[in-house]
Amino acid sequence: MSQTSGLHEEEPLKQSYMMTALVVIMLLLLLVVSFWDNIFINIPSGHKGVLFRTLAGGTVTGKYFDEGLVFIFPWNEMYVYDTRVISGQDSIDALTEDGLQVRAEISYRYRPKIDSLGKMHKNLGLDYPDKIIVPHVTAATRDVISRYRSDALYTTSRSDIQADMLAQVRSQVDSFYPITTIDLIVRSIVLDETVEKAIADKLVKEQEMLGYDFLIEKELREEERKLIEARGIKYFQDTSGIDILKWRGIEATEKLAKSENAKVVIIGTDSGEMPVILGGN
Repeated sequence: MSQTSGLHEEEPLKQSYMMTALVVIMLLLLLVVSFWDNIFINIPSGHKGVLFRTLAGGTVTGKYFDEGLVFIFPWNEMYVYDTRVISGQDSIDALTEDGLQVRAEISYRYRPKIDSLGKMHKNLGLDYPDKIIVPHVTAATRDVISRYRSDALYTTSRSDIQADMLAQVRSQVDSFYPITTIDLIVRSIVLDETVEKAIADKLVKEQEMLGYDFLIEKELREEERKLIEARGIKYFQDTSGIDILKWRGIEATEKLAKSENAKVVIIGTDSGEMPVILGGN
């Protein structure tokens, strides 16, 4: 009788334990589902993760997490950084050396240094482009453009302007922050329409003046050549006593006499006469 009663007492205890375990499992599953996005973090391709430990010292600066699924405790946070080449572009208003306003269209590319992502997150955060890249690109653009007159922006090589801007950005960004500036491109520099037309007209007139200068130089060279030729002719006549026209006639007669066509050459009886050429096929 006592054994039967003992068995009946164990069954409710087992059922109670099973219900308790089931409730606990259900609560755990509910917690996992509720905090799924805080426990399992998916780091996309080309990205790295920086962990922030709420209860253990904050940002982990000496380690980063690779792409893929990462498990963390729900009270911690994972910050995901794009570590690929990132591009940006801006329209920047600037003043030239002669005080005219221009608008420069700038494109640039950069990327964070992977080994320093923890320090970047601790000191700058995910919005580091707005804090570092954009202000320094804007400052470099305005500084470089301020060194040129408005008309010089049309005649100076675009690559020279870009090189100056890129060098300044690298000296102010790459040297102090965990960022690599890859390149910077000036897509266009736009002046006020009236000023742009005035500069274009000025350049056209300058080209016309260069054309006139070329013609003047050419005529001066021709004049110099004729003077030298005249001196040579005079020297020939003074030293030989032969008139230059007669000499040229003799040269022409000699060439005709050597040609293959048949002809008769009659030499004038008077020394003042030129030879007469008759005949020929």
